[in-house]
Amino acid sequence: MGPRRSHRKSRNGCPECKSRRLKCDERYPCTNCVKHAIQCSYLTPIDQTGSPVSSVSPATQSQPPTQDTPQSYPHPPPGNYAPTPNGSDPWVYDNSDIRPESEKRLEFLGILPNSSLDSPLQKEDWGLDLELMHHYCTVTSNTLSEREDARHVWRVVIPTEAYSNKYLMHGILAIAAVHRAYLYPMSGQKERYIKASAYHLAAGLKEFRELIASPIDPANWQPVFCFASMISVHLCTVPIRLGVSRWPNPITNTIELFASVKGLQAIMKPFLPSLRKTELASLANSVWLESEMRVHSPAAAAQSLLPADVWTQISRLHRFIEEYPFPQTMSENDIIEKHSEHRKDYEAAIKSYESSARQLELAGLHVEAGMVFLWAYRLSVQFHKDLEAHHPAALVLLAHYCVLLRTVDHRWYLNDMARQLLEDIERHINPAYRDWLTWPRRWVYRR
Repeated sequence: MGPRRSHRKSRNGCPECKSRRLKCDERYPCTNCVKHAIQCSYLTPIDQTGSPVSSVSPATQSQPPTQDTPQSYPHPPPGNYAPTPNGSDPWVYDNSDIRPESEKRLEFLGILPNSSLDSPLQKEDWGLDLELMHHYCTVTSNTLSEREDARHVWRVVIPTEAYSNKYLMHGILAIAAVHRAYLYPMSGQKERYIKASAYHLAAGLKEFRELIASPIDPANWQPVFCFASMISVHLCTVPIRLGVSRWPNPITNTIELFASVKGLQAIMKPFLPSLRKTELASLANSVWLESEMRVHSPAAAAQSLLPADVWTQISRLHRFIEEYPFPQTMSENDIIEKHSEHRKDYEAAIKSYESSARQLELAGLHVEAGMVFLWAYRLSVQFHKDLEAHHPAALVLLAHYCVLLRTVDHRWYLNDMARQLLEDIERHINPAYRDWLTWPRRWVYRR
């Protein structure tokens, strides 16, 4: 028997590999981080000013405390991972709703908020603009993600893109203004901030609508993606922009938000696979933590913000959809086909719910809002129509979605959305299906 091959054990692997329990090859950057498009902590990138950026792992970089941002961690606690049948990256989902690209763009344009420029704000108020830009870079950007690497994108990468894309700069100033209106509701400046947000949002949307009316190309898709991501945040701030404490119509407002998320994914689909190869990669990595998703375990769920019995309830939802009497048509053959397709839409919605739940499980206590909104990616056109019609089965699934939403609705732009949405569902659901709201009520209302 020959001599045993020597083995060199090192404790110098990068923190990302250690947290994921992977063997690090200690290259600079290491192979695992390159493979998963994660900024390796061995790297010391140079920023636009020529100053070295800290090479400390995102998990250990310190940030000044803000009202909305608890301590951040880039990865969940280590665990065992295994592929699942639907472990595909959400950025490259194949939707069953295949339509011409021009039709998708027009539909997305219809979803966008109104862009009237009838705002009393004086355009030359550059002093306020400077105030808003400072607030965005020092405060607002840090509230848009839990992870420091994703915060860096919001704080540095997106403003850099905005220097040469005026509509994106308007989007930044609009978010900063509505955030200041939220932070100072009793100040005499609140109305001024709301007007400033309305003006900048309208100005940005005017140029953005003209831009995406034509095909997106490799030269402009990144700022388009950044602005569209901001639109999703703006759609969540309806109560703040209206100066009220409650959502005007929670179910309808949620449907609009879902349509925005789905519309963005549809028109950006050709470029989304490239997202992880750009400086925007952290926006994807922070939402989809693993391409090979972890098999559920009760111990992992117990360490997360999910209810301990969430997977049991998901199994109940599967049985509910299997037995649900979907609408019938006149012809017997059409009935069979209609039932089959309708049921598939709901099965896909539950699968998407599982994907969001697994991401929350991976994230532990540090959940990104994008993980929750992953559910919208696989919702079909028919499911959207059923939500608009207050179809009982659709409302039952939406009520269960409130449980996921509750994990992030303490964020300033989602303030108490889960509770208000569930209350609206209770008002509109058929009384025969109220028992299916018992579980969501328990976890959303905490009583």
